[in-house]
Amino acid sequence: MAARSRPVGRRRSRARHLLAFLAVALLASSCSHRPAAAFDGKRAYQWVERQVEFGPRTPGTPAHDSCFAFLAASLGKFTPYVEADTFSYNSPELGKEVRLMNVVARFAPKERKRILLGAHWDTRPWADRDPNPARRNQPILGANDGASGVAVLLELAQVLSKRTPAIGVDIALFDGEDLGTEKNPSGFFRGSNQYVAWRSTETQPLFAVVIDMVGARGSEFWFEGNSQERASNIVDLVWARARAQRVPQFKSGVKHTIYDDHIPFLNSGIPAIDIIDFDYPEWHTHGDTLSVIDPLTLEAVGRVLLSLATDADFVSD
Repeated sequence: MAARSRPVGRRRSRARHLLAFLAVALLASSCSHRPAAAFDGKRAYQWVERQVEFGPRTPGTPAHDSCFAFLAASLGKFTPYVEADTFSYNSPELGKEVRLMNVVARFAPKERKRILLGAHWDTRPWADRDPNPARRNQPILGANDGASGVAVLLELAQVLSKRTPAIGVDIALFDGEDLGTEKNPSGFFRGSNQYVAWRSTETQPLFAVVIDMVGARGSEFWFEGNSQERASNIVDLVWARARAQRVPQFKSGVKHTIYDDHIPFLNSGIPAIDIIDFDYPEWHTHGDTLSVIDPLTLEAVGRVLLSLATDADFVSD
């Protein structure tokens, strides 16, 4: 009996060692094959919240300047390659010259082949489409028109700080997009025009994707007319990624033709498209608040952009 018990004990001991080894091996395997950082719509929503806390980010106000400091500092946590550009615009409507500021964060900065992802961060100084005429001269909060696109790009920057992109990626936040009027359209796109001029001596991006009003509940993103006419190959690429990601918010077909921050890129010869939900009833009204924002919409757009950044099979050698 005693002679039999020793081999059984050794078998049990070996079994315990084998189980322990397998547990360690499985743990190591799971650690080495953990899924790469993914885009999180709930975190993107928090980026919207943080911007809205500043109030309207109208150029020429303390809230505008404070928000810019926050945006630049946030990008600086995700990459050391952050540059700002300060310029000015003499606004007839505001009755003063205002300081405007762009910021760009670069990921994989040594890569010569790059894409640019951009959004405007300023908010409209006038709620000119508000149903209440008495409030049309007041600035809007801009949870969707301004903060949503920025929030998607901030969350994307956070993901790229942990997940090396497959191509050079520049994330640009433009100021002064919304200072124009029908009588004075030159007030629009001040930041993106300035950005194109600022970077004109550098190697140009393969293409630019501008996002605007990308956070509202129930949003649908159709082909934008200028994008389809002047950069249809980029439209096809991005909407194909949306299908591959099973993102149903992206719809095929032109529904609106919009002049937005992608126009200065197109005019300079850089293929550029606009992802925008222009069927947004709260546009340029005081209804553009946090209550309209849906994390699932933010995540849908973010997943498509992340796919572009991390799977660059569209780049030829």
